[in-house]
Amino acid sequence: MNTQTLLRVSLLGPLEVTVGGQPMAIGGSGKRALLATLALNLGTVVGVSRLIQVIWDDRPPATATTKLHGHVSALRQNLVRLGGREAVNVLQTRLPGYVLCAHRTSTDLARFDELTRRGADVRLPEGARQRVASLSAALRLWRGGACVDVGSAEVAVVAAALDERRWRAMEDLAEAQLVLGDHNTVIDAMAPLVRQWPYRERAWEHLIEAHMRRGDIASALAAHDQLCQLLAADLGVAPGQRIGRLVSMIRVGNER
Repeated sequence: MNTQTLLRVSLLGPLEVTVGGQPMAIGGSGKRALLATLALNLGTVVGVSRLIQVIWDDRPPATATTKLHGHVSALRQNLVRLGGREAVNVLQTRLPGYVLCAHRTSTDLARFDELTRRGADVRLPEGARQRVASLSAALRLWRGGACVDVGSAEVAVVAAALDERRWRAMEDLAEAQLVLGDHNTVIDAMAPLVRQWPYRERAWEHLIEAHMRRGDIASALAAHDQLCQLLAADLGVAPGQRIGRLVSMIRVGNER
């Protein structure tokens, strides 16, 4: 059996597809939602009823099943047109729905998962360089918000969870970069992250620590003050214990 990758689906940004190295036009919103869902569930059968829900949300037409079969047929034709006879079995029919063959399909998401697992498996401080290498490579796979151009409410929920994994990987990377003394890089990454997602306390912690380790105590305390004001005004809470201990250490050191 030929197990060489034929179909490549990029999910970590606008949806992109290549077949045998050639770009494939995906088509309209229904086909995009179909292909994205199958790629997000690579190697797993996705039922017809779920695919109809993904494509049409809560408003499926009476002809939804027929239209879905038409989308599948069109995608198969494009696969065969670009990939030849080898592409016939890439998109398979299996009860109760359809599946993308994992042996012939690759996704940037699968590669991201592999690299982030590799980064998580190493311990700090001794594994800092290996973690930085793995997570930097993982984050370079992103080209924007996950599946940003797939107009499906269900795909949007999955995409939001993928984006969250991206932000966590950025925080994990910053932790390793702090070990290596790469404080400026941490500031450059965490400052825009907390502007976009202001309740991410771990990102704030890395930002405050990077300012401290760079010797910029004023900026470290200013960032902490900004976080305190934000959390108090929006949520009625104070920062967690980790940030509290970090700032106490900064203030004690600054008084010496």
